[in-house]
Amino acid sequence: MAVNVTPLNSKLQMRFQVGLNDDGKPIIRSKTFSGLKSDALNENVYNTAQNLAGLQVYEIAAIRRIDEVELTEVI
Repeated sequence: MAVNVTPLNSKLQMRFQVGLNDDGKPIIRSKTFSGLKSDALNENVYNTAQNLAGLQVYEIAAIRRIDEVELTEVI
């Protein structure tokens, strides 16, 4: 069965280490930016996140791109 993939929305999620818990494990908080163009290049998304990270108080732990797509069966 073939499936069509239609891009819908994309988001940029930045995860920050805001401290350590009592066990010494990192405490992570995230900030998500919606409205990312689904055709935006990954390199551009990464570079934008790096630039935004420079404006933050906490150290960046991860940069994630979240893509939402619609799957439909090819008939």
